[in-house]
Amino acid sequence: MRAVVITRHGPPEALQVEERPDPPVGPGEVRIAVKAAGINFADTLARLGLYPDAPKVPCVVGYEVAGEIESVGEGVDSHQIGDRVIAGTRFNGQAELVTVVADQAFPLPEKLSFEEGAAFPVNYATAYAALVIMGGVKERERVLIHAAAGGVGTAATQIARGIGAEIFGTASASKHDAIRKQGVEHAIDYRSMDFGDEVLRITGGDGLDVIMDALGPTSFRKDYRLLRPGGRLIMYGLSEVQSGSGRRNIPAALRSLARMPLATMPWWKSLGVMNENKGVFGLNMLAWWDREGNFDRALEPLLEGLGKGDLKPVVAEAFPFDRAPDAHRMIEERRNIGKVVLVP
Repeated sequence: MRAVVITRHGPPEALQVEERPDPPVGPGEVRIAVKAAGINFADTLARLGLYPDAPKVPCVVGYEVAGEIESVGEGVDSHQIGDRVIAGTRFNGQAELVTVVADQAFPLPEKLSFEEGAAFPVNYATAYAALVIMGGVKERERVLIHAAAGGVGTAATQIARGIGAEIFGTASASKHDAIRKQGVEHAIDYRSMDFGDEVLRITGGDGLDVIMDALGPTSFRKDYRLLRPGGRLIMYGLSEVQSGSGRRNIPAALRSLARMPLATMPWWKSLGVMNENKGVFGLNMLAWWDREGNFDRALEPLLEGLGKGDLKPVVAEAFPFDRAPDAHRMIEERRNIGKVVLVP
């Protein structure tokens, strides 16, 4: 099979398409002929060597796919060859074939394309885990979604919209029409204004109930100050360690990590957190997978909405495997509205 391989840590050109052995299919497993594979920001960090949980290079990453069942292992009666499915993958998704445990493959509704299917598992599971399981967002609560035009951002907006929350979202001005279409009521241009000042202006100084942020310590501190009593901050990434040039940025990473104790509350400001009635959560979906063995708790509640069309994955662009470097550049330069995917 062909696969997109991180051949070394470095710029996007480190990605090469190579021939690799077809994965075996064991009892209780299915092998999927991949038609589309999702790319996440973590994949770009893995390429740079800034993602400690990634496999050692050379390696194939990728956490989610859409495709057709190509082989069925012994004891599997829930799937048949030819079934259209989506699945979470513990790496190895960015290849023509991937093997998963049978119960980790879910039906892909006929009205959705494979590209849309590949945009669903990780983004929507992350958004649901953050907003609903950790954030407990309720109708009419105020929610701030950073990077609202990205893959997780659009998923979170759709979920918050379905709950009936009042949605604030940060994005560059050129993306405001797109995020308003998804349900953002208060679009904030983080490049031309201070998002904290703008939130306080809009809310009359009252603040927010839930904030989702994958940017890093610089904004985490500001987020925390924007929470009103009972507010919850969910931190699920550290994109500010990425230089934007497609190269490993160790100084930026070290600066971000050095600021972490000042940006998060659990140990040094525990009494203050109690007195202020605020909560701070950390979310790492790979650690979630390791702990629970799947994304089921965050994914299964969304499958009905996917089937009905209440949730509609947004695909920014689909790149062929040979153009994987271009796909990484689009993500790193934050040019995408929605999910960037790869197709064999």
